[in-house]
Amino acid sequence: MKEQPHYTNFLTKEFFEKHHLEEKKSMAEISKMLRHNDPPLNITVSTLCKYCDRVEVPRRKSSEARRNWDPDPLDWNVSFETEEMIESLDGFILGDGSIQADSNETIARLRCTQEYQEFTLYQMEPFRMYRPIYCKSKHEKSKNHSPGFYLHGQTKFHPDLYKHYLRWYPIGKGTLKDPPRDVRITPKSVMIWYLGDGSVVDVNNSIALRISTDSFSEKGVEFLAGKLREKGIECHRNNDNRIYIESRGIPKFFEFIGRESPVKCYDYKFKLPEWRLESKRMRDVADDLKIDYQRLAYFVKIGKIAVHRASKNGKPRFMPEHIDALKKMIDSGEFDADGRSS
Repeated sequence: MKEQPHYTNFLTKEFFEKHHLEEKKSMAEISKMLRHNDPPLNITVSTLCKYCDRVEVPRRKSSEARRNWDPDPLDWNVSFETEEMIESLDGFILGDGSIQADSNETIARLRCTQEYQEFTLYQMEPFRMYRPIYCKSKHEKSKNHSPGFYLHGQTKFHPDLYKHYLRWYPIGKGTLKDPPRDVRITPKSVMIWYLGDGSVVDVNNSIALRISTDSFSEKGVEFLAGKLREKGIECHRNNDNRIYIESRGIPKFFEFIGRESPVKCYDYKFKLPEWRLESKRMRDVADDLKIDYQRLAYFVKIGKIAVHRASKNGKPRFMPEHIDALKKMIDSGEFDADGRSS
């Protein structure tokens, strides 16, 4: 197609510097402006892009254009990052949250989708400085959900969040996230993690906690289980690539994160019998008090030492009051000094 000469005379470097760079108009806005010109000029966006490149005026990126349309944009030159924010972010990403990076910029945003509106708002609250927005979408009845709505939450794009995208989504692994070496394992981060991906399970009449980490690599899950064990929480990676917290690790786990849910929708994840949280096994009591295990077992068998049993033939568990009574027996000599380990 023969080029119209007035385009070359009209679409100059000065023209694009003025309207595209200084006035920050997009190519679509410039095209619309020209249609209202006198006389009207019907120049397509693709033609404008071609001439802009020809005169070597750098075209603004789409992310910059979005910021110009945003009535309340974030300042990318200001960091909102704090240690408290990183704690929350790590718990958010360990669980149900994700980070989406812009394909052309070193910026990213946080995203989550939940059935419970209360939990979506709770998850996004630590990132209020990144001005999250929300929208609802309808979902049909499924195996795990009744008919209703999901609430989607996402922050605005910011360079702060891109740094954490690189932490959690190693280059070369596509969309697979994996825990970084400096992941924060704190009461706050683990609470957010447990609320999003944790559950109470009954396995062969024994209660345990399970955290769904099957989207991580096996090495990453082993690493996370090790970080929890460093906090005194007995757990391991199971064959489903999930973290399994054994019954003896449950008291320490809830001692670490707290015994109450910060959101009512997940109260049920904290409703365990009191003895599950307060009691100790006989072996642990013997080790803690440095007494002979077999002698302690005998005293329990003959009823000389009171214990708690969840059922008639259940395993003996020592509540705090039982341990206090045992200590008094030891101090008084009633337990028998020969029962002490050397």
